[in-house]
Amino acid sequence: MNTQSRLTVLTRPWHANFTETNHLGAAFLAEPHKFDKVLTRVFTASRLADNPLTAMTKGAGRTSEIESFDWEWELMGASTRPLTAIAATVGNGISNTAFTLTLDEDWFKPGDVISPSAGTERTLIRIQSGPSPSGGGYAYTCRLQNDDPSASLVAAQQVVGVQFSKMFSVYEEGGDQSGSTTYAMPMKLRSQLSTLRKEYSITGDAANQALVVALMDSEGKVYKDYKWLKYAESEYWIQWYKEKERILWYGQLANGVAGANGRAARTGPGVQELLKDSHVHVYNTLTETLIREYLLDIFFGRVDMSNRDIVAYTGEYGMLAFHQAMSNASAPFLTVDSKFITGEGRNLAFGGQFVKYIGPNGITLTLRHNPLYDDREINHIIHPSLQVPVESMRFTFLDFGNAGGEANIKYVSKKNGYKLGYVSGLQTPYGPNKGGLMSNAKDAYTMIVHDQCGIQIDDVTRCGELILGLQ
Repeated sequence: MNTQSRLTVLTRPWHANFTETNHLGAAFLAEPHKFDKVLTRVFTASRLADNPLTAMTKGAGRTSEIESFDWEWELMGASTRPLTAIAATVGNGISNTAFTLTLDEDWFKPGDVISPSAGTERTLIRIQSGPSPSGGGYAYTCRLQNDDPSASLVAAQQVVGVQFSKMFSVYEEGGDQSGSTTYAMPMKLRSQLSTLRKEYSITGDAANQALVVALMDSEGKVYKDYKWLKYAESEYWIQWYKEKERILWYGQLANGVAGANGRAARTGPGVQELLKDSHVHVYNTLTETLIREYLLDIFFGRVDMSNRDIVAYTGEYGMLAFHQAMSNASAPFLTVDSKFITGEGRNLAFGGQFVKYIGPNGITLTLRHNPLYDDREINHIIHPSLQVPVESMRFTFLDFGNAGGEANIKYVSKKNGYKLGYVSGLQTPYGPNKGGLMSNAKDAYTMIVHDQCGIQIDDVTRCGELILGLQ
């Protein structure tokens, strides 16, 4: 809320990390008596459930625990792919004459029948001999696999960049040659964890100080004993889980930034950086057609039609845009529908919201709200007309389905990486120190939590993003 608003009659100074009685006095919170007042937080209540990625991974048991800071995994691609011409074709095959293709790999063998990606009709080409090294690629001697003397390669099939896919292999009677077999070798991918730490400190006087008002934390819980300590610890944990959620979405791979002791303050990639190599599309207007074609592009020819369930995370205005897109598409089918018009007489109600899309070819899309995309505190690019973060209209499509028995998206943590402890002086988290050991001479204690975690997406090509453009 704007502190200059005419509705604001009192503001209290912020502070961070270490609380002492001066802070409470400066904020008019310290008082020897209790009063029946409640301080309501001006920002939106934030609960652990508002951390959707943590909920869908760690909360749903999609986890991996490792003993090192880095981890690797292997991803198997398709076992076949087209080869690409790296030089212009020599000859065009007319009158059943031989011609030469120069391709990027030596995978094809004599007898393989291949077909180019260019041209308006299917063209079949049989490899007669080769391959032999040529100009950084491999040369194949070929003929058109048909008996039409007028047939030939068209101009579009003779240029650099045309792809040639193997169709099958054919041979003569009594031949001793056989067709090629290609094998996919797994790709190795590597990622790393982020190390997070957070602390708060409080003096003995502040921990036991009575306050003017009862404090409401950002989960809506009211602390009626009017002590700073319970509020401080609750607020601490809410912010801690929010910060963890932020790094899972927004973390960027970094190893070169040194911390105070000279060692690297390393971070692992979050979802958005991982998806840079996925299906990323910039849109201006969201429509059902755009969503359908985008999802078909992700799944087409790659994922079985019975396993095409995907989740889209977006902000509130993204949810509105999705609803409008589905409403526009369904308008011809919505006449008098009890799902949108309910009640009777003076108690009629109209409305509803689309949050799911059942598309063609087995596609099912479920919309989920991501509060981070609406957070003005961290999203500073504002839509010029709507005056909300542009991030609120970002759609992040995540396929959590299993691949080879494993969840495609997992929360990764280091074994024994989660640590929590107190540095106590005359004040401890359990009350005043009455003869116990102390780690410092202060009338205060500090709580520190440490964790090492990250996010893994095995196959990013099953995921993607639609990002609103401002042009």
